[in-house]
Amino acid sequence: MSFNNIKPAIAIAAYNRPDSLARLLHSIAQADYTGYDDISLIISIDNSPVTEVSEIANNFIWKYGSKKVIKHEKNIGLKANIFFCGDLTEKYKSVIVLEDDLFVSSAFYDYTCQAIKFYNNSDKVTGISLYSYDFNEYAKMRFIPLHDGFDNYFLQSATSWGQAWTWRQWKNFKNWYECNSSVSENDPLPENVINWKENSWKKHYIKYMVINKKYFVIPRISLTTNFAELGTNAKRQVHSYQVPILMQKKKFHFSQFEESNSIYDCYYEVSSEILKRYNELLKPFDFECDFYGTKKLSKIQSEYLLTIRNSHNPETSYSLDLIPHELNIINQLHGNFFNLSKIENCHYSLKKSKKLAQYMHMTFEAGARMYGNLLFYDIFKRFKI
Repeated sequence: MSFNNIKPAIAIAAYNRPDSLARLLHSIAQADYTGYDDISLIISIDNSPVTEVSEIANNFIWKYGSKKVIKHEKNIGLKANIFFCGDLTEKYKSVIVLEDDLFVSSAFYDYTCQAIKFYNNSDKVTGISLYSYDFNEYAKMRFIPLHDGFDNYFLQSATSWGQAWTWRQWKNFKNWYECNSSVSENDPLPENVINWKENSWKKHYIKYMVINKKYFVIPRISLTTNFAELGTNAKRQVHSYQVPILMQKKKFHFSQFEESNSIYDCYYEVSSEILKRYNELLKPFDFECDFYGTKKLSKIQSEYLLTIRNSHNPETSYSLDLIPHELNIINQLHGNFFNLSKIENCHYSLKKSKKLAQYMHMTFEAGARMYGNLLFYDIFKRFKI
């Protein structure tokens, strides 16, 4: 593949949400493709009785290259539709995959081309995310990655809210998947991921990443945002995944994996090696991080755990003063909130009072108080207290 002339195809996975598809196509049409031409657009529509989806796809005018609408004769499901889009990498060499409840930044295409070119020789990178996370979907809490001066960080989790693959990246996953197509309770994955439905492609990709020590590149400024509307894997619409998007193109300052100080595992927990770089007192310890308390103790392979859980004999403890959590450890702010402890000394249960304190700290206590005040004011008005 020549990376001097990168032109990833754009593949859209659609099913039964005509309004969502129309909104996504509108954002794609408005994007900035200056410097690029002959861009292929493929709209892959799973078989659905909602005829408006096909009508919107067929009537959409694509001015920047060829357009192909594929209507599957049978209902193949979301997982198979994403696999179909990923398989397009064999023909187009690279592909941007978008589900229909997304909205893209005007700079989404240029960002993807820059990222593909930069990471084309990286064995650690197995995908390019267009979405930037500010929410830990397992802990249901705000997520703030360490800022190391680069425009990206690394996360050991696949994103389904705008992603790009090269043919090599996708082929390596598919080859692995042919012999590893199941996910079980014993896999080193978050319980949420294990319990996802079988129509989830993402659970298999995350397992592939964990087993093979690979990562997705995540931008610090998002190039997509997610409406999380009712669909195959969503029973109600939520707004937790809406994020700001980049308004115009820029030159991205990417980091190679080896030079990054912002690397996270599949639980959104920072790599212990990153903390050791900043806090030399941690170097003698073999530990994992569990700041959110979502890791199952029986699955942890290290001798120690740096955790929100209480411990009856911690080696050292840190405060909850700074955000993100890691800064308390990096700056050696001692307290009684996060504990570095041997696994056998960690309490299995997690105190609700600690989780509440963490939630309040991460989501701004003033905001919670304001909500409480507004709620009290509403009750006061209704009952004229």
